[in-house]
Amino acid sequence: MDWWEERDLVLAPTGPESATNASGSPEPGATDSQLNATTTEPAEGKRVSEIIARIGCLPCQHTTNRGLHDRNATLWASWSVESGGKKVYFAGDTGYRAVPQLPVGVDDYGEKFKDLPVCPAFKQIGELRGPFDLGLIPIGAYSPRWFMSPMHASPYDSVRIFVETKCKKAIGMHWGTWILTDEPIMEPPVVLKEALKKDGIAEEGIFDVVDIGESREY
Repeated sequence: MDWWEERDLVLAPTGPESATNASGSPEPGATDSQLNATTTEPAEGKRVSEIIARIGCLPCQHTTNRGLHDRNATLWASWSVESGGKKVYFAGDTGYRAVPQLPVGVDDYGEKFKDLPVCPAFKQIGELRGPFDLGLIPIGAYSPRWFMSPMHASPYDSVRIFVETKCKKAIGMHWGTWILTDEPIMEPPVVLKEALKKDGIAEEGIFDVVDIGESREY
């Protein structure tokens, strides 16, 4: 898929009785405007729900490669999933802007640097595909900023992505799994609360983090 393209996906546990045609697209009538689940009547007579979703390929800011000689040979992307009348935005692995090398302790969102150019994709996503019921947005692996900022969002960047993509709620991801960069591994959730407070957003209940293995129902 290219950026801004969408595909409808039908998952049916009924074997040959899928509502998807040979090209991978739903047959006429398989979806409605809300992309709600439908039911089929398999041979054994049990009603089984199909999951129907619209998958959207969206831009972000990163690099791609699988080896040493294929850098940026493919697109980097974020994703949207719409199903059952709800929409989720998955920001993937992304930066938000590029921060120059600064002395230790200098705030890259301070007055001198607050107007650094940002990736325009997130505002476009919010305007063209938002709002989203839930965003999955990276908050970790951001230090040192001069090196990591083009590819990894800081919590302050993450809040801007949250606002610009027009997510109603969000979960912070891409943090706390292993030591990848210079910031303390448990720092991102702490800084996220600071960033939310600075933007006048509630520190809990809007853009949260969850423990490994924790479930959250919306």
